[in-house]
Amino acid sequence: MEDKAVIPKTGTVLRKRRGGLIRDYAIVLALILLALIVSIIQPRFFSIQNFKNILNQITVVGVLSCGMTFVILIGCIDLSVGSMISLIGIFSVTMVGKLNGPAAIILSLLLGAAIGLGTGSIIGAIRGRMGESFMVTYGMQSVLAALALIVSGGLFMMVPVSRGIFVEIGKELTPVYIFIILTVVCQILVSKTHFGRTIMFMGANPVAASLSGINVRLNTMIVFMLSGLISALSGVLLASRVMSANPNAGSGYELDAIASCVVGGISMKGGVGGFINTLIGVVVIGILGNALNLLGVGSYMQMIVRGAVIAAAVAWDIYNKRGR
Repeated sequence: MEDKAVIPKTGTVLRKRRGGLIRDYAIVLALILLALIVSIIQPRFFSIQNFKNILNQITVVGVLSCGMTFVILIGCIDLSVGSMISLIGIFSVTMVGKLNGPAAIILSLLLGAAIGLGTGSIIGAIRGRMGESFMVTYGMQSVLAALALIVSGGLFMMVPVSRGIFVEIGKELTPVYIFIILTVVCQILVSKTHFGRTIMFMGANPVAASLSGINVRLNTMIVFMLSGLISALSGVLLASRVMSANPNAGSGYELDAIASCVVGGISMKGGVGGFINTLIGVVVIGILGNALNLLGVGSYMQMIVRGAVIAAAVAWDIYNKRGR
């Protein structure tokens, strides 16, 4: 007697598809709902000036989140990026006073890439994942923070020039354009190149990636080098925007970058997500902060709300995986 194929009912298929769409676009739907609620309570939310404010507020974290995305996609974490912003800001301000603007920017980016490469070399050598990278980058965070204090003497440093590319790179909407271009380039790199497919494979299954002949150590070094390079770019943008640098300027930025990635849907286990997810997460965090400010919510309560949103995003990520 032949087995009969079981054909799912149309209603069941539609419910599964609807559930999949809700899981995939829950953050976007929540963002739209948040925007509608805030616009009703506070009409200023939908003004052009407010949108410019949001864009200016999210660019440094947005750029930094692009570097963090590379790291999380291979199943690691980088806690040193906040201190990297502080150190690179001080270094770039110092260099722009001795050299011209382009040279200061290039040297700052190279320094960030070199530091990232060093960190990646350690993690690659021990074949580290989330736990190992957490401890290594936590140690590097302390080292970079100490260097920032030593170089600056613990003091604020003002940008010694009033014009030039170093000043212009952080003004008006230039950082926004840089963030958008960087996001597009990184998304293409991950989705359309062999390197991108390699790091996604590494993040999803590092053992299988190693057995298939992928040089896990080398690719880990490259990923952390990219993270260092992009973090340095964030440091330059921040120093240019505020026209100063200080040894604590990047404090907490690493957590904002991680939060943006997680809220956008990047899996902390690696191998799942993309830079469009990161862009969505950065915008959600930015709009949430802006909405709370417009509604007159105090800073302590804002911390509670942001923490709750991040916790909910992690819980949703776990639920989403089980649903799939």
